[in-house]
Amino acid sequence: MFSSLEMLPVVPAPAEMNVQSRQRTKTSQAESGRILSRAYGGQFFQVRLIYNPMKRNDAAPLIAFLQSREGRNSIFKVEITGLAAAVGNNVANFANVDDDTKLHLISETNPTTILSPTPRFAGATIFTDQVFMRASLQNDVQEVSLGRNGLIELRVDLIERL
Repeated sequence: MFSSLEMLPVVPAPAEMNVQSRQRTKTSQAESGRILSRAYGGQFFQVRLIYNPMKRNDAAPLIAFLQSREGRNSIFKVEITGLAAAVGNNVANFANVDDDTKLHLISETNPTTILSPTPRFAGATIFTDQVFMRASLQNDVQEVSLGRNGLIELRVDLIERL
């Protein structure tokens, strides 16, 4: 499912990884204060990778990879295994499912409804040992900052591509 995609370099490794789960809903509020809401779309993840300041030679593979993505045009895979507390079906661990490119989050310990969102394929095999997100850059602009002491600072914003 992910084997044909190039992978974001794992070296240098990000110092921070922030994940947002996005649910598409519409809401409206009446003058009385009552709020009505309706889900109208699917769920997807956004990830921000923040790297420690580094020397240019250390940042070069990452900068070259990001430049080759042509903004939001290409899709690649990002390893997010580091967000798992422990390998296995633990609540709040991320998981992949065979024959599906969606990233899932283990939300319950009940084996019949373990993943959020529910996989499209019943009886699918769940993988938690090495987890990937199918992603692209969230923006067409990627900024490389030259910070104090001549060190490069990078933040990379990614969006899940389904």
